[in-house]
Amino acid sequence: MQKCLWVSLGTAIVLVGAAGCDDAADVLPGEESREARITQIAEAACDRYADTEAGCPGYGTGDDQTYETEEDCQRDFEDRAAELWPASECGSGQINDSRYDVCEERAKAVACSQGVFDAIAALDECSAESVCTDPADK
Repeated sequence: MQKCLWVSLGTAIVLVGAAGCDDAADVLPGEESREARITQIAEAACDRYADTEAGCPGYGTGDDQTYETEEDCQRDFEDRAAELWPASECGSGQINDSRYDVCEERAKAVACSQGVFDAIAALDECSAESVCTDPADK
């Protein structure tokens, strides 16, 4: 079920090509780079996914387990975040901290649940439009 949610999220996203747009050098001191945020959200979501004491599936090969290993989970969430935040819209230094925090909480909820409503809310709260800022606004 969770695989279907991520596929649904992925199909709802229009991927903007961003080849050659590595702008990590443009990050101001104290700001997280796009790449660091992608890694951070994946780690948070996968830590939550592994939390079986909280009722999350945990890693394994059971029917209710989407990810066999932490690496599988990390790779999937990193790929999804990279799709949600194309470098052309969410370059380094363009991720709003408070909106990112809301998105991270949604990602953790999606990682632990199989709820369609959680996935829809995550898509809305984690979209580039919601999380990223226009450099002109800085």
